[in-house]
Amino acid sequence: METDCVILSKQPYQESALLIRAFSPDCGRLDLVAHGAQKVTESKFPGIDLFQMLSIEYKESEKSQLGTLTQAEIRQDFSAIGEHPKHLLFAGRIAQFLLDNTQPEMPMPLSFDTLVNVLSHLADGGPEAWTMVQAAVLFKAAFLYENGLLPETEGEQGEFLEQLIDAGINNEPLPPCNPGYWTSLNRWLDSLMAYHQLKRRS
Repeated sequence: METDCVILSKQPYQESALLIRAFSPDCGRLDLVAHGAQKVTESKFPGIDLFQMLSIEYKESEKSQLGTLTQAEIRQDFSAIGEHPKHLLFAGRIAQFLLDNTQPEMPMPLSFDTLVNVLSHLADGGPEAWTMVQAAVLFKAAFLYENGLLPETEGEQGEFLEQLIDAGINNEPLPPCNPGYWTSLNRWLDSLMAYHQLKRRS
């Protein structure tokens, strides 16, 4: 199978393999083993690291949900997030949230596109980049909306939320609002996530 994915976690597995957990727009959460990935000179998967967007090919297993990675190509590298410790911790919390609240074979293209755009802004860290509060709001809104957990609203608030979700998915300019409103929105989305009993770690 072929898909794009963002690497959410990796750890040594057996003698020279890596166990990789990733998030895909087509397949939801992916649990993959990359045989030989720890070998420095012979690895077929050089440079695989956290928060990279890859184009991959993998084989599914008939006995478990652990697939086998057969080919990987880096499409976007967000390693610059590591230059901003707060951004790195924030990205780690997003990764853990996805690992805790997504399932294999559950396509989530809207959340995936928003994740990629959030990582891009976190890696940029420039004056035009989204703040962490804005990034949190955009990601949570997209995730809740895609899973049917965002309540329907009308009027100006409904239009604002629609523009907000579109901005996260398509990396468009954010709708104008009072800077303090982002914090209020973030708290409201947190309350929705708690109401729907989504797993969150501090």
